[in-house]
Amino acid sequence: MKVFRSTPRALVAVALLVAGTAVLGAHMKLEKSEPAADAVVAAPPATVQLFFSEEPDLKVSDLEIKGPGKVTLASVEAVEKSLKASLRGDVADGAYIVSWRAAGKDGHIQKGEVSFTVKRK
Repeated sequence: MKVFRSTPRALVAVALLVAGTAVLGAHMKLEKSEPAADAVVAAPPATVQLFFSEEPDLKVSDLEIKGPGKVTLASVEAVEKSLKASLRGDVADGAYIVSWRAAGKDGHIQKGEVSFTVKRK
């Protein structure tokens, strides 16, 4: 009979374990970018902006850009659930990679890259 009385407790324990695992696995995710990932744009963008599933912690978040010419990003700012920076320098035609590092509420740092190409007509 003790088996039947402990079954509800066991079910509650399993439910809490599953719920806790779901919360721990809910890291911040990149949802979209401007310019869009793998986009070909006819004019150099003035800014790059990456949108996340939650607000990034600016203390540990950053953007970098690599590509042809001498392009840098102005200081990165957090705008609601995004990171945004202006492009500075000579934005020549070619492929660019924006590398990002960001962390949300759980503090786990996520990293990734978004690429786009500038191709004037």
